[in-house]
Amino acid sequence: MVGKVINGKYRITEKLGTGGSAEVYKAYHVHLKTPWALKVIQSTEDCAMNELKILKNINHPAFPRLVDVIAEGRETILVFDYYDGPTLQKVLDEFGPIEEERVRNMADQILDALMYLHSHKPEPIIYRDLKPSNLILLPGDSIRLIDFGTARLFKQNRVDDTVYLGTPGYAAPEQFGTAQTDIRTDIYNFGMTLFHLLTGKHPLHLSEQQCGQALSMAGVSSQLGQVLIKSVSKNPEDRYFNIAEIKTAINNPSMDQSPSLVPKAIGKNAVEISVSGTQSGVGVTHFCLLFGMWLKNRGFKTAVLEYSENRDTMALCKLVGKDTQFQRNGFFQIHGLSIFPAMGKEQIDNFKRAEYDYILIDYGVYDEYVSIMIRRSDVKLILVPGADWKLGHLGAFLKKYGEISKDDNTYLCFPLQNMKSMHIIQSYYRFSNMITVPYAINPWKMAQAEKHELGLIYDRLFQSGNRKNFIRKRREM
Repeated sequence: MVGKVINGKYRITEKLGTGGSAEVYKAYHVHLKTPWALKVIQSTEDCAMNELKILKNINHPAFPRLVDVIAEGRETILVFDYYDGPTLQKVLDEFGPIEEERVRNMADQILDALMYLHSHKPEPIIYRDLKPSNLILLPGDSIRLIDFGTARLFKQNRVDDTVYLGTPGYAAPEQFGTAQTDIRTDIYNFGMTLFHLLTGKHPLHLSEQQCGQALSMAGVSSQLGQVLIKSVSKNPEDRYFNIAEIKTAINNPSMDQSPSLVPKAIGKNAVEISVSGTQSGVGVTHFCLLFGMWLKNRGFKTAVLEYSENRDTMALCKLVGKDTQFQRNGFFQIHGLSIFPAMGKEQIDNFKRAEYDYILIDYGVYDEYVSIMIRRSDVKLILVPGADWKLGHLGAFLKKYGEISKDDNTYLCFPLQNMKSMHIIQSYYRFSNMITVPYAINPWKMAQAEKHELGLIYDRLFQSGNRKNFIRKRREM
């Protein structure tokens, strides 16, 4: 192939590698003299059409652009960006393990790329073959992910995958036929990849105990080591549930450690969080108070606004003896959290948002009228009954208000559900933005575990890829 001109445009200069049924070459455009990577695949291979289908629909700086597709006889040739840098496998081979600080920087880039894939609509993209040889290192430790030959669109109603693909050592157990691959498969691949980068040891045939010992001997911090061990659990249910969780575990292990880890407000105009429920009695007011107190305790100036058709906070005002304070100021405070009962639409619209970092608006039961009022909100949380026997209401709700699935900043929130139950619910209803919420008997005095769960929710809502979708709301007042 070297020296051959493809389609009259690309002159092949060298072979870069071989993998599976594909061969990859470096080529130059005969007129522009620009370098490109050409991947030659047998057209009869399913992976050719699979990779083409995925790559033409993604646009992220961590992935190569697909710029041309050429059919030559029984071969399909994909033309990509060429990256002039070594793979991380080559770096390992030449220099050995990579220091933890550099690996953490690389990990952050890899997780951002995976989060982008997992947020793909209408179905997440599962990469399934993360490993050092599929990661290109560019100047400044910038990372690029290559080779989508094993990637697939996640089909939520499947029990397992039709084809079992992956690289031994990095591949999760379910990639060999025990279950369908999903987001947690990529988390396993990620964990094994970081293990190899940090220790210099290929993970093939290593037990969990041996992995832990190798990480310790390599001088990896116990905090990062524990994250990786959880990531590579044999049972998917024991791993992190999504990329937001693992990012929090790596970058923000305890939301209560030091002032440097306290989240910062995003601008001068309050972030607006609307909270409603699919039916009455699901705990909308309770969650507003709970999350509001957590935000307030993190140093944010926070207010809870109650829509006038709900009277729960007015009853609370009387219960705690704050009637006089409410009559004088139009609101009352409990432990520094400002609460505005029974507000009308005009009052909510004219609320002085510039005086707060976050406001939570308690809209009660979600209906057609509420659906219009919450359009201005940066994040919309809809609480769903946690009891299994009440989940049938969710199907009817989604059928009636299906438009919420088109809003990346709308989340269905489930009290008292574990990760296994959440995965089943997510698979059945095909709604990607689902989160679990804790239930604290006393929202004014939370246990450490409840604080941690709320910290994970905050990170999911405000420190992930969704940040860019609502930051436009944070305009100068």
